[in-house]
Amino acid sequence: MKKVEGFFSFFGLAFTQVAVSTAIIAYTELVLSRMGYTATGSWQFYVLHLLFLLPCVLLLTPAGFMSDKHPKERVLLWTTVLSVLPLGLFGVGVYHSCLPMMFAGVGLFFVLQAFQSPAKNGYMKELIGVRFLASGSGTLMIVTFCAMFFAGVSLAFAVRENLVEPVLYSLGALQVLGLIFAIRLPSIGAYDETLKFPWKQFLTFKYARRKMAKAWKNRALRQSIVGQAMFWVMIFLMVFVIQDQFSSGSLFTQDALANYAIFGTGIGLVAGFWFAMRMSRNFIEMGLIPMGTAGASILIFIIPLIPRPYNAIAFALLGFCGGIFALPMFATMLYNTKPRSAGHVLSLSNVVQNLSILVFDILAIVAIRYFAVDRMSLFFILGIVCLVGTVWALWAMPQTLLRQLLRSVLSMHYRFLVTGVQNIPWEGPVLLVGNHISYIDWAIIQMASPRPMRFVITRRPFEKWYVKLLLSQMETIDLDISNPAPAMEEAKKALLRGEAVVMFPENAMTSTGNMSRFRLDYSSVVKDVPRLKLLPFYVQGLWGSSYSMADAGFKDMVHSGGRIISVAFGNELPLDSNPMMVKRAVQELSITAWTSYIRKLRPVASAWIRTVKRVGSGPSVYSPDGNHLSANALATAALSFAGMIEKLTKGEKQVGVLIPPSGPGIIVNMACLIRGKTVYNLNYTNTPETMDYCCGVAEVKTIITARVFVEKLKQKGLPMEKLLDKYKVYYMEDLKGQLHKSTLVKNFLRVMLLPAWYLELRFFKKVSLDDVATIIFSSGSEGRPKGVELTHLNLIGNIKQCESVLLPTAEDVFLGSLPLFHAFGFSITTMLCLVEGVPVATCPDPTDARLVSRMCAQFKVSIMVATGTFLRMWGLNRAVHPLMFSHVRSIYAGAEKIREDVRQLYRNKFKLEIFEGFGCTETTPVAAVNTKDVLMDDYKTVIEGNKPGTVGAPLPGTQIRIVDPDTMEELAVGEDGLILIGGAQIMKGYLKDPERTAQAIAVINGKRWYKTGDKGHVDEDGYLTIVDRYSRFAKLGGEMVSLGSVDFKISECSLFDEIDHFAVAVPDGSKGEKIVLVYAGDKSEDEVKDMLKQVGLPPLMLPGAVVKVDELPKLGSGKSDVQTGKRIAMERLGISAN
Repeated sequence: MKKVEGFFSFFGLAFTQVAVSTAIIAYTELVLSRMGYTATGSWQFYVLHLLFLLPCVLLLTPAGFMSDKHPKERVLLWTTVLSVLPLGLFGVGVYHSCLPMMFAGVGLFFVLQAFQSPAKNGYMKELIGVRFLASGSGTLMIVTFCAMFFAGVSLAFAVRENLVEPVLYSLGALQVLGLIFAIRLPSIGAYDETLKFPWKQFLTFKYARRKMAKAWKNRALRQSIVGQAMFWVMIFLMVFVIQDQFSSGSLFTQDALANYAIFGTGIGLVAGFWFAMRMSRNFIEMGLIPMGTAGASILIFIIPLIPRPYNAIAFALLGFCGGIFALPMFATMLYNTKPRSAGHVLSLSNVVQNLSILVFDILAIVAIRYFAVDRMSLFFILGIVCLVGTVWALWAMPQTLLRQLLRSVLSMHYRFLVTGVQNIPWEGPVLLVGNHISYIDWAIIQMASPRPMRFVITRRPFEKWYVKLLLSQMETIDLDISNPAPAMEEAKKALLRGEAVVMFPENAMTSTGNMSRFRLDYSSVVKDVPRLKLLPFYVQGLWGSSYSMADAGFKDMVHSGGRIISVAFGNELPLDSNPMMVKRAVQELSITAWTSYIRKLRPVASAWIRTVKRVGSGPSVYSPDGNHLSANALATAALSFAGMIEKLTKGEKQVGVLIPPSGPGIIVNMACLIRGKTVYNLNYTNTPETMDYCCGVAEVKTIITARVFVEKLKQKGLPMEKLLDKYKVYYMEDLKGQLHKSTLVKNFLRVMLLPAWYLELRFFKKVSLDDVATIIFSSGSEGRPKGVELTHLNLIGNIKQCESVLLPTAEDVFLGSLPLFHAFGFSITTMLCLVEGVPVATCPDPTDARLVSRMCAQFKVSIMVATGTFLRMWGLNRAVHPLMFSHVRSIYAGAEKIREDVRQLYRNKFKLEIFEGFGCTETTPVAAVNTKDVLMDDYKTVIEGNKPGTVGAPLPGTQIRIVDPDTMEELAVGEDGLILIGGAQIMKGYLKDPERTAQAIAVINGKRWYKTGDKGHVDEDGYLTIVDRYSRFAKLGGEMVSLGSVDFKISECSLFDEIDHFAVAVPDGSKGEKIVLVYAGDKSEDEVKDMLKQVGLPPLMLPGAVVKVDELPKLGSGKSDVQTGKRIAMERLGISAN
């Protein structure tokens, strides 16, 4: 309840309820004590009952009228102020032992309660709103019963000790405190001061009958009012019967056996309310009602057969069953009241409850006095009533019970997260459309929904008789994909009846993990349906389960008993939205579902250590030098180094690492993450000056490296002394030598024998998902490197997103050739492998084609992730034989556009397709990727997963928007604009650069979007095509020319297959700028100029000059170093930077 905006006001409302509950018990106990407890069967006792019940019945119209005409908080205040009158009257009666005066005080108190009760409940709904209605109602019920039981125990003691005066003073103090809280209640809600009290209709009961008839027409109100009445009759009966078991008529006595039953009932009620609150966190769980009534029916028949004190357990269970059906009933009644008429509805509910109790009271008296029926036998009568109520509940709400049963069964294996459920209206026609990932999507959505759903599905896959029976009870609509018209007609009829219908427009379950095109035409369904609402939904978490169509190997790897399922319901969509618009809305909604899911995951190191326990002695890291590491060995080494690094970097948050992709590099990175450090892997392809700049920005004081690697960098001409002399430097060779064998043995035994949770508790520093895990500096392809802060949430989220489309299995092996300072190298080919338990074959030098090909052949690499430059280098090398890549099943490439000649090279030489993807360091890094085509189960429809020329569809949990860079307005399909990426993988921000962070991140409708700076468009299936960087344009005589388009058109010409090139824009005196082609190859500059004339470029796009270099400048990631190329071109052409 702390989430409620008016929490303190709600607390005050709850305290007024405490005062009322305490007063009820006090009045009852004190009257019984003055009557003499032996008089519980006398006429005086029954008069007391009538004083409890009749005021609400007789004052139905005035009580409802007051709450509708005046502000409800004002009615609460008036009744609280006037409550001093019955207290005074009652106190005088107690002092003079005048029972009639005490009765008068009790009667006046309940007259005030007849007015206060509907105002209080109506005010609560307006205070906390619909979203927290179940929580608020449950809290108030728990407070009520706890106050009653505490007051009962206290008063029983006070009466025995003759402490009546302190009791009255305490009641007065509570009334004063209640008055203080009532005064402070805020003015909210609806009322109508123009209402006039209908005296004539009131006296003839016509007004009351009309109001009752109006409320009774509402089925939900009718059911909830009857259910509430049944609950209070059950409570009354328990009190009535338990009294007969006591040695006296007091509610609480020294009879311990009798008190067992009372406390058992109270504990059961509170537990039932709490359980119902838990189950109704997202919506009012109506499925608890038939379960509660069924349980109560059985227990009521059993209780008379159980001897004391053992029946206290049965009473507790009966209270629990009563609690779990009373709360949903009460919350449903409040939900269906309207602000301006809530008073009359709630007064009517009180009348029905009190009349029911009164009728049962009379029947009980008649049965006991004239038919010699003992009170315990009355349980059988109530049992019959409850049994009838159970049958009625099953008949009226079959789907709610089925939903709750499904929820109970599936909750044993899955954890459920639901967001946006408030978007589903409780009544009226609603059509929900969304993704389809498993055979049990219908069950998950029904469990997440507050109302019954009709599902349009193909029943053919469900062959088992009990599933068919279940679907029949759910009234599913059978869909024939080849002839959907009958199903659409039936769906429209259901909507016209005001029902909720669910469709899966993909027409089939996904076989790729991603959404496919929405093929089902439901346009006829939404036409001419009054008040229809169209809502999107997204289900996440079942891909890879046994109910999905994922490959068996992927299912085996991701199988777990603690699977988290996240369901998100979106805002209402226009009814004229076409399937493509709806799909985009569903894709954007996936961000919400995935973020909710990722928020429940563990940080990287915590997730990895649990994978270690699963993989055990299985391979984790393959090294070219033969020092391979199993999962256990890697964990042993990481734990051992973690302790050393903690001591060496005490007080330091960031740690620099200067090691290529290898076993030692992975060990150091994991050791740092274990101790909660932020890892910064230095980009060793930069100059020492640039590395020093990055270390300074990252506040790195310590660098961990290896002597062998530093020597190699020196041999390449990098003066590493300029960098390393400025920092504390520790070499892996030295640290390894300082490790005692006993430390390694102890850590090995710990990894082998201790559970993951204990290892984490004992040796891991606790971090949150929002803590920064690594700093990766951007490539600097267009300026000085920027430090990108990636959190554990970013990393673990992108790992799970990529896993869902890359579909790795335990039999796969990744190629780990990309450096750890590269976002793909760190996140995908390292952390994904470790967290998911897939071995990685590391290659320290991606330019060594012989080593790469040998590693692929030796360790049967099946998944390659690389850049286009490296792929071209490996493919053109004659030493790389096709057999070396014979185990490769998938190649994913990004970071730069894949040239067509590289695609053809791999198709022809290796018979492999390159699946191009897209991402940035700021997106951790993957945002979109192409996947394999899939044949649907009709054996004639192909789901297109790969569209060469595009960079693929967005990952699950990711959305791509194309907007106007100036106005940020979303553009139409196929129109070029600025590419925005949204999802959980969006970086925290740029390190120490809030201004550039604000420039790069746009917040739209509460979601964070990264402005990529790229220009592109999406097609009708959501596949993204990159046109160019907005910064890579040349302005020639006022015309903007895309340099990326120039590169692309030149690369399409076969004359340039053997030439590596890119275009740059340099200053020009006549046109402002001119295009220069920088290239590396055997051809002379004059020959290249002649070749350019044969490409067929428009005159405006034709390079005005060419510059030949020995080797095209590249960044460490393999991307073209445009800035260096531009500087070289300007130097060669004699153009000044000024």
